[in-house]
Parts: sequence; structure tokens; C-alpha cells
Amino acid sequence: MNMKTTMMRMMNTMSMVNDKMIMTIDKTKCERCGERVGFIGIGTNLVMVIIKLVVGVTSGSHACIADGLHSGSNIITAFAILISQKLTKKSSNDKFPFGYGKVEFVAAGFTSLFIITAAISLITMSIDQLLRAPQHSPHISALFVAIVSIITNEMLFRYMRCAGTRLKSQTMLANAWANRADCFSSMAVVVGVIGSKMGLHNLDPICAIVVVGVIIKVSADIMIHSVKALMDSSVNDIYGDEITAVVSKIENVKGISQLKTRHIGQKIWAELNILVDPDSTIVQGETIASRVKKALTEQIRDIERVVVHFEPARK
Repeated sequence: MNMKTTMMRMMNTMSMVNDKMIMTIDKTKCERCGERVGFIGIGTNLVMVIIKLVVGVTSGSHACIADGLHSGSNIITAFAILISQKLTKKSSNDKFPFGYGKVEFVAAGFTSLFIITAAISLITMSIDQLLRAPQHSPHISALFVAIVSIITNEMLFRYMRCAGTRLKSQTMLANAWANRADCFSSMAVVVGVIGSKMGLHNLDPICAIVVVGVIIKVSADIMIHSVKALMDSSVNDIYGDEITAVVSKIENVKGISQLKTRHIGQKIWAELNILVDPDSTIVQGETIASRVKKALTEQIRDIERVVVHFEPARK
């Protein structure tokens, strides 16, 4: 072995170690963010609810009051995060041998249902305001509160979406989109107040109705995804290519005949049948299967548990 080859191997080894260290630091940072998401969501939205309701009543802006009620729904979703985080940390037992991971999807489903209910209430209030045809525009203070709300909720959305995406938490993602929906509600307040000042008194409730349609669509998508996860729908479309790429690099593996994947909370469970040389012994097959299992759990961070079966490839 020459010096050049030795140096290249040392550099590759150092690069792999460095990548693993970065991934570990990244994961730790994300987990710390995830632990704070619920508390930050509750505190921020509680302040916004109080401000919006007070300003909505004093300024005469029905849209601002409705926006405050919508922010109240975000407090419920933040509580759902705290509950799901506490339960998913519990270890599996005889009663729940597969753990408590699916509570994520239960919480996300109920959260989405609550948001849809709040959105329907917002539609009712907007239609009622539209039929009354108000002749007085709300005070300009409602506009300033709406702008503060947009900035605050957009920051919360980006923070929660980052943590939810990295940690594969459907509850966090549901809460993130709830805050993004609150941005749209506040935009309706902005448009409504400005429109009222220009004499278009019905513009505010009309914008609110359009925005609520977007809120319902986003919430319905989250609910459908949660139901699919509870029914153990496959996530091969997300992880299939990555799993195949890892397995194909393992020596003596001829291919994959079957792959099953499903979500268990923030993690993925996989079961696959690999093809080995038909002349391989059972011991050799088990050794290859062990290498496949080790490679998948080490190289794909989201995979928590892998079951590997082996069968002879056709000659």
C-alpha cells in the first residue's frame, strides 16, 4: 500500500468522523429547539390573544376580535405539542409494545380538527359582519396590532417548521401552519382596516372569508396525513430510494424483493426482504442481514427499528 492510498483513506475517515460529529451537534440542537417549541408557542400566543381582544373591542374591529380567537386556537395546538412530547418519551411496555409514537398523529389530527372548527367560527363572524354592513371604520390601532401579529407569527412559523421538519413531528408542523394561518388572518385585518379608511367597509369580512378557506385547506391536509400515518400507510415514496441506495452498497446483497415502511411518531420502522446468493448458508444470510440492519440504522437518522429477512436470489 503506497503513501498516497494511505493518506486518502485517512482523509476519508476524518471526513466521515467530522460528518457524524456535525450530525450529532445538529440533532442535539434540534432536540433542544423542539423541547422549547410548546412553551414558546403558549407564551407568545397568550400575549397576542390578550392584545388582539382588547384592541379589537376598543377599536371596533370585528376582524381583530376574530383574529384574537384564532390566536387562541394556537394555544391549544401548543398544549398538544407538550402532551405529545411527554408521551412519546415513554418507553414501550407490555401494554404498548410498539411505544407511544403514534400519539403524535392523534394530537396532530385533533389539532387540525380544532383549527377547522375555529375557522368555521371565523367564517360565521365574517359573514355576520358582512350582513350588518358597518358604516364606521375601526381605529388605526387595529392595523398596528395586525402588523405586529404578522411579524410574530411568521417568526413562530419558521421556528416551528424547522424544528418539526428536522424532528419529523407532525404536531409541531401542525402548530407551525396554525401560526402561518394566523398571519393570513392578521393580513385580512390590515386589508380590512385600510379598506374601511378608504370607504370599503365590507372589504375586511370578505378578505377574512377567503383567508379562512386557505386555513381549512391546510388543516385538512394535515388531518389526512395524520389519519394515513395512524393507518400505517407506506412512506416508501420518501425513504424507499435512500434505503435501496444504502442496501445496494452492502457486499453480497443481490437486491431487495420487498420493502415495508411506516411512521412511528418522529421515527421510521422498516421491514425488508433482501436477496442473497442461493448457495449461501443460513449463517451467512444472517450475517449479511445484520450488516444491512446496522448500515440502515447508522446511515439513515430517521430509522429507529429495522427487521431484515433474507431469501435466495434466482439464478
